[in-house]
Amino acid sequence: MKQVHKFLPLTGVILIVVLSVAFGPSLIGRLSYAAEKGANEADREALSELSGHDRLSKLFRAVSRAVKPAVVEVRVRKRVAVPRMPDFDDLFRRFMDEDFPGRQSRRFRNQPLQPQRQQYHWQRGLGSGVIVDAENGYILTNHHVVGGADGVEVVLADGRKIEAEWVRSDPQTDLAVVKIKTDKLIAAPLGDSDKMEVGDWVLAIGAPEGLPQTVTAGIISAKGRVTGRSGYEDFLQTDASINHGNSGGPLVNMRGEVIGINTAIVSRTGVNEGIGLAIPSSMAKNVMKQLIDTGKVIRGFLGVTIQDVDKKLAESFKLPGTDGALVTQVMEDSPAGKAGIKAEDFIVAIEGKPVEDVNDLRNRVADLPPGKDVKLTIYRNGEKTTVTVKIAAQPAEMTAADGEKEEKTSPERYGLKVQTLTEELAARAGYGKDTAGVIIVQVAPDSDAAERGLKPGLVIDRVNGKKVTSSEEFASAVTAGGDKGLRLRVIAPNGGRYYVVISPK
Repeated sequence: MKQVHKFLPLTGVILIVVLSVAFGPSLIGRLSYAAEKGANEADREALSELSGHDRLSKLFRAVSRAVKPAVVEVRVRKRVAVPRMPDFDDLFRRFMDEDFPGRQSRRFRNQPLQPQRQQYHWQRGLGSGVIVDAENGYILTNHHVVGGADGVEVVLADGRKIEAEWVRSDPQTDLAVVKIKTDKLIAAPLGDSDKMEVGDWVLAIGAPEGLPQTVTAGIISAKGRVTGRSGYEDFLQTDASINHGNSGGPLVNMRGEVIGINTAIVSRTGVNEGIGLAIPSSMAKNVMKQLIDTGKVIRGFLGVTIQDVDKKLAESFKLPGTDGALVTQVMEDSPAGKAGIKAEDFIVAIEGKPVEDVNDLRNRVADLPPGKDVKLTIYRNGEKTTVTVKIAAQPAEMTAADGEKEEKTSPERYGLKVQTLTEELAARAGYGKDTAGVIIVQVAPDSDAAERGLKPGLVIDRVNGKKVTSSEEFASAVTAGGDKGLRLRVIAPNGGRYYVVISPK
């Protein structure tokens, strides 16, 4: 009996070992699952509590509900001539007459030539817009969406389709106003883009790739962006997703106010890469008012050529800093010349408000009404002084008379949008530091450029034999080329170079 008791503990241990081997994995798995399930339930309880403090989602929903009824689709159509096919009857008759004069067909003998009938097709496009005046039916959008269109149809948020009464646009800012006549419109108010700061939340609303009422969220990434194309620029940069079809749609703040008109993206691929650009409402307000009141935009004119300065130039001219614009030339009989402005004067303020750089001065002078006397603060020979200038109207030759004239002389006429190739862009696109020129950022699919194989990411360094190193030089070379076509030298990321000739759209 004592021996039986002696072996009981050993038997128990063996039994436990056997049971552990047989059922241990299953038991451990169950215990692990129970622990994981308990942790998951605890997380969900925590999320339930935390979601009650989620004010951002509620804010985004409220802004979207307030603004979406004012956002519209802008559908455009343009009548385009179809290239004429050869007159094969005429060619055959000529062949018979010239090479076999004795065997002419009676059918073609002495038959007068019949002029070919020109055929057309409708080219269609899509953009976005935002109602900013419900009472009068005014819609803000982009010039590149509606400029040159033969017809514009607006699709409201409730599905109604309204033909535009009139369209007025300004190529130099890429803004346009479309007027429609209907009832029950809802508008979104214009806000103050100058009060926006980097890091502020914004929503972009529009019809990217034809998907209406799409809302994307992001922040203001930067202010005062300039791409280098011709015209007036002071873009807001945002990482809110913007794609084809968003053009003309609103960028809104968290009060549901329109603080920008989405207009472009910076991308190597032609689709969103997190760099979207919007025309600030501070610029849009003045342009919109003039387009509505007079149908055109009259800009102020100073009559100087200017440049930015770096630290070395500032020291050389005994300037207090680099903020401002250096006068390099004064035009004869211009407002600046009459006021005594001279080359090498450094303009640092307009009416006491500091000037940041060349682009800031140019935009602010353009906004000034002709005939207004303004005080410019300048540095001359290291001395600070004030000069009063009477602003004039910008000469007609400095601005396109209408959308058609602008299209015929701009890179867009050839279906190309380009940007100056900086070291940063070159590195991102796979080019060496010594590569100079302009990089293609967009190619119109219906253009000869697309047919010839041009695509975003390629670099152009020569136009009709002339070297180009910036978007401004490229635009000038395109303008000089007119409608005769352009011979481009193209550089690929692998270093290959080749030539291509493209025709305008």
